[in-house]
Amino acid sequence: MHALTSVAYGAGPVVAHGLRAESASEWDLSLLVVAPLLLSGGLYVTGLWRVWRQAGIGRGLSAWSAVSFAAGWLTLFVALVSPVARLSEILFSVHMTQHTLLLLVAAPLLTFGHPILAWMWALDNRSRESVAHAFRGPRTRAVWRAVTAPLAAFLLQAAALWIWHIPSWYEAALHHESIHALEHLSYVLAGSLFWWAMVHGRYGRNGYGLAVLYVFLTGLHSGALGALLAVSPSVWYRDYAVQAQVWHVDALQDQQLGGLLMWIPAAAIFIVFGLALMAAWLGESERRVKLGVADAAARAAGRGARGASLLPAIVLLAAAMSSACDSGQAAAREAESLTGGSVERGRAAIGKYGCGSCHTIPGIAGAEATVGPPLTSIAVRGYLAGHLPNSPDNMIRWIQHPQRIDPQVAMPEMGVTDQDARDITAYLYTLR
Repeated sequence: MHALTSVAYGAGPVVAHGLRAESASEWDLSLLVVAPLLLSGGLYVTGLWRVWRQAGIGRGLSAWSAVSFAAGWLTLFVALVSPVARLSEILFSVHMTQHTLLLLVAAPLLTFGHPILAWMWALDNRSRESVAHAFRGPRTRAVWRAVTAPLAAFLLQAAALWIWHIPSWYEAALHHESIHALEHLSYVLAGSLFWWAMVHGRYGRNGYGLAVLYVFLTGLHSGALGALLAVSPSVWYRDYAVQAQVWHVDALQDQQLGGLLMWIPAAAIFIVFGLALMAAWLGESERRVKLGVADAAARAAGRGARGASLLPAIVLLAAAMSSACDSGQAAAREAESLTGGSVERGRAAIGKYGCGSCHTIPGIAGAEATVGPPLTSIAVRGYLAGHLPNSPDNMIRWIQHPQRIDPQVAMPEMGVTDQDARDITAYLYTLR
């Protein structure tokens, strides 16, 4: 314990990799680390300010999202810039703590902060559209769909964890600053991709059952790596054996401590996340059952109640039968009669609020994104977001306040006005 304390306070001789005796308590101000941190934080603050200026504080990007990103960013700062970064080059156990902070603390917090949305809004309108257009190509969309599949995200995070613990790779990162930066970047990206796929993936809350499985599997294989380190009779990494001699630390005990940190506390974090996802999954299942019961009761309540619930369909049918124009014009008039909005203004409003940056929307130039579900034939879908009955009023509410209806949804509140929401709904109701 005295030896560990002396390391923490930098009381020791010169060590490998150019560290001075007093440097264990110094901050790591490497440009490869500090520059990306400052850039990402600055862009987020700029984008957040622009969204809140337009939509109002707490709207567009929620206050919770802002707090989550800030906490994730500060975690990165502690792990990569504070003395933790220096100590990680001396003590293996501190290095494992650093990796846990990156994978299990910073990555999910950054993901829940919706940084891509904020970064996009940090750009001017022309640049934002150019960037969005660059990511709408079929190849980019195919790659995104591939890497955000739950199995792919699970395998990518597992690969990042195990590959960088191969002794030759691990020691290469210790010796070369650029490789070390790449290692940390891969942890953050793989971890963020994993948590995005689990929480905001293509299946939404319906996919949480599968997410629970992958979270527990990740806890198992990462715990297995920690267990192997903890019970190994020999030191895996030669550099830490050298450091231990210089700093008068037992290298094997230090490795065992690092393995235990990866094995038990990290596994506990995965269990907590898994239980939270399971609770959300069970809640969604219960809500769907209630919706099914309510829908059955409404169908059995009588012709009058059914007639009221089918009013939008009746209006559409009557308008279609009385229309003498072509089908496109008829669909537009029908949609406008249902919503009280303008189809043409709706088309413009979709561009104004950047809906095409997240969704594929037929008839809207460049709206071929796959962040959110495609809106093809949305007018004839039974539900919005998988659980909200599809009606003009519900669609208007969903466009304006998705976070109020479902706080877990990735779709942000953009401060859409009442009339713009009606106009957007009018356009969407032409998509059959």
